[in-house]
Amino acid sequence: MLLVLTAVILATACQPTGEPPVVPTDSTSQVETSVELTQPAPESTPTSLAPSATPAYLVPLAELNGQKIIFSHPWSGETADLIDQMVDSFNQSNEWGIHIMVRRAGSSMALADRVEGDKLNADYPQVVVAPSEHLLSWLENGGLVRPLNDLIADPYFGLTEQQRADFPLVFWQQDQAGGSQVGIPALRDIPGIFYNTTWAAELGFTEPPATADDFKTQACAAAFVNGHDRFAANDGTGGWIVNTDGLVVYSWLKSFGLEGELAGNPLQFHFDQPVTQTTFSFVRSLVDEGCAWFSRTTASNEYFANRQALFYTGNLTDLALQAKTNSRLESQDSWTILPFPDGNRPVTVASGLSYGVLRSSAAQETAAWLFVRWMSQPENSARLLAVGGGLPVSTAAAELARTQMDSNPQWALTLQWIPTMQSAPPVAGWRIARFVLQDAFWQSLQSYVPVEDFPSILEQLDATIVEVQAQQGQ
Repeated sequence: MLLVLTAVILATACQPTGEPPVVPTDSTSQVETSVELTQPAPESTPTSLAPSATPAYLVPLAELNGQKIIFSHPWSGETADLIDQMVDSFNQSNEWGIHIMVRRAGSSMALADRVEGDKLNADYPQVVVAPSEHLLSWLENGGLVRPLNDLIADPYFGLTEQQRADFPLVFWQQDQAGGSQVGIPALRDIPGIFYNTTWAAELGFTEPPATADDFKTQACAAAFVNGHDRFAANDGTGGWIVNTDGLVVYSWLKSFGLEGELAGNPLQFHFDQPVTQTTFSFVRSLVDEGCAWFSRTTASNEYFANRQALFYTGNLTDLALQAKTNSRLESQDSWTILPFPDGNRPVTVASGLSYGVLRSSAAQETAAWLFVRWMSQPENSARLLAVGGGLPVSTAAAELARTQMDSNPQWALTLQWIPTMQSAPPVAGWRIARFVLQDAFWQSLQSYVPVEDFPSILEQLDATIVEVQAQQGQ
């Protein structure tokens, strides 16, 4: 299965040799990313490597010795513990005498508050892991993040063309804006549809749903069974657990054929389209007919294991939790994860976290970059993937994580979706738009909101995004 990812990416080029006397730290050069997907052809072309208009500023290597860099990340638990171990390894082994100090922010939102707060704070970071849309926002608003083009392109301390090409284009381009590469992919994830294949077979379905109509048919069948058995406690359950997360909503929209949602100069969101109304109406029909339901808790994994849901929407990072939950609740059912139903090709939408270097001194920026480059090495990416889950961000990382991925069939099968994988909107405005979209979707599912009001909701959706962006200075 892991050969699928290798087939997706075309790797070329090699790295120059030699010992550099100094490290370049800033320029206006652009980076060539010669990644190509097997199909379909990418909608946009990678940025190309162009000579700098001015010589790069050079930092003597001696200035790196003793540099103390604060690294802030949103992880907790086992992933955060792994980061501590990896940072300790870097501190003990790096040849420049750079010392990284870890700060656990606890969440992406808390990290954003820290980055957008007081720069004189003793814990203000020089390097972060953050959602791509946050990095893009920090580039556009205040220039808080440093473009990495010149550092990536450096012949000694950058990434070779082959290393850059090892990242799938759909992941690499999520961290680009206006020719600037503001991040390096750390982890990627997608929402998918968890599906109880054993229960579906008992309901008479031998194939997973290929279309939205198929999805509705199966969801309604499960809801009917739960509503007509001898157990009153499960009445009103059985179909799909409603999930109003903005990326889930966006994935549904894409499965219904949404196009042109970003247009204009500057780019603005245009969700007020007939396809959006069709999508909202479809999901509303699931709710109105009892084939989808709002859960009372966030424990969708437990509802799923107890056959209170034939479907629920979760991320790849939820796969391990679902397996543990089924084991804990002694469920013997087989299950899998599906893309969003389209009928022609799988619809999946990737988003995730990337490494970013914040503006500081030239020496600190260079030291931060060398740490990012080290964290992006395949063996380190593979370690992070094995613990954090999600999608491998490079071919080499996938190969090194082969054992872990092959041990989980549901995880391994998702690699075949990469050739047609789509990106979450790669713009700073998605940071705001996803929550406005989520709110509009939630409104459309309420029984007291007439379907006839959907055009008004969609009109307000686009207008609200513009209004909130203006309030936030975007």
